Amino acid sequence: MAKPRPITGLDPDRRLRPNARRIIAVRIDEVWAFAPFVTHPGNVRELHDMRIACKRLRYLLEIFELAFPGDLGPHIDQIKHLQDLLGEIHDRDVQVPMLHDHLERLAERDAATARELVRQTGPAGRMSQTRREAAFERFRAQLDAAGTVAEQPGIEALLARRTRERDELYDRFLVEWHRLTTERFRRRLERTLGL
Repeated sequence: MAKPRPITGLDPDRRLRPNARRIIAVRIDEVWAFAPFVTHPGNVRELHDMRIACKRLRYLLEIFELAFPGDLGPHIDQIKHLQDLLGEIHDRDVQVPMLHDHLERLAERDAATARELVRQTGPAGRMSQTRREAAFERFRAQLDAAGTVAEQPGIEALLARRTRERDELYDRFLVEWHRLTTERFRRRLERTLGL
């Protein structure tokens, strides 16, 4: 997680608003420092760090809202919406690799079970075709009973769903980010704060 940038030049003897402006200005810069990374969906860490930066900014705006004459409510709502979208994306960024890992573990467990069943069964030798087919069906039934075949379709479906959701959320985030940029959200926020 990206650490917050240090804030210099605070003066405890000054009034609240000038110090709040200095703090919030740094947090606004932190959020927009991630702008170069938002156009690539693979920037998982940067998107997560941007979410954390949005959270810091939002909380500060909520804390200092009463110190400013302008209405910060709509700006806070916009930052919260961005933070929520990035949070939903991050949830999928955590879940998708976990589901992949789980499928790999299931496959490894099935392979180990199959090896053990083959070892226990021994060679087919000179069995007739009928006996060989019957032995194979017993082997398959034992593997199905001991394996994870029933779990895999559900995990694969969940993985596909989470991947699709991540893509859709990322697209929504890009639309929102583009809208905020086009509408000069940052500049309007800074103007409301008197920056």
